[in-house]
Amino acid sequence: MDNQNNESNNTLFSGIDYDIGVGNVLGDDELFKEILVMFYEDHANDSNNIQKAINDSDQDNCKRLVHTLKGVSCSVGAMDLFERIKSLDMAINENKQNKYQALFDLITPEFNKVIKGIEVSLADKI
Repeated sequence: MDNQNNESNNTLFSGIDYDIGVGNVLGDDELFKEILVMFYEDHANDSNNIQKAINDSDQDNCKRLVHTLKGVSCSVGAMDLFERIKSLDMAINENKQNKYQALFDLITPEFNKVIKGIEVSLADKI
């Protein structure tokens, strides 16, 4: 792939490092796009679900949601989202409930950027 195409792909999916994401599927662009659609379908409501788990002090559900989103964020190349979620995941592991909301508030804008980027770039597939 040439540099110009690479740059357009990195801006095509807001919040996602195309090189990392497509590299995780051995360079298969179409498969990567399918995975982004699945990410969107499976995780677009995670922000609301995590917020509800925090509000309800549902430690188990919060842990499950955050840990899963952390893994899939990394696999699709949403590295800023991954880093932010990792902090919340560690706080959950250490049962630091007083930090959950503040850490989650840092995640929300990045999460929304990734979801919106998928919506815009793959509108014809979702």
